[in-house]
Parts: sequence; C-alpha cells; structure tokens
Amino acid sequence: MSTPRYLLVLIRDDRTPTLSAAALGTMTGRLVAWVAALRRWRLLHAVAVGGDSGPVRACVLVTATDLAAARGLAASCPAPVLVLPILGEAG
Repeated sequence: MSTPRYLLVLIRDDRTPTLSAAALGTMTGRLVAWVAALRRWRLLHAVAVGGDSGPVRACVLVTATDLAAARGLAASCPAPVLVLPILGEAG
C-alpha cells in the first residue's frame, strides 16, 4: 500500500496588503526554506507555480501519512495553505 498524497494549495490572501521589497524578500526566503525542508524530508513530489493573478500562488504535491499530517505540513508553511487529498490514493 502506498503512502497517501496531498495537494497543498498556497493561496493569495486578498486581505494582506502589498508587501514592501524587504517583506517580500523575507517571505520568499521563508517559502524557499519550507520547500527545501519538504525535499530534505523526502515528502515533496511536485511543485507548480501559479500566475500573477488569481487565488492560487502555487501547488505542492506531498506525501503524508494522513490528513492530520498533511495539515501539519500546511501549518508549517509561511503562507496560507489549503489541503486537498488526492482521490484514489490509499489512506
């Protein structure tokens, strides 16, 4: 039986004001570190980047033992994340 996979959708928060250059750089660094940690832990399967407009910033396909674990990964992200289970996966 394979470990379930989840799609972590990084969403834009319209309530967040436009970030300064310094704040944008800080956020970018935190997101890079988060993705690097997922890769290091061998949980990362794929990454897709959204466009400049619309509600989706990016999507990250990860492996997690269950929905609670996937939500824990999402909670560790510095940006707002929506967790979606991949249908047809075990678990």
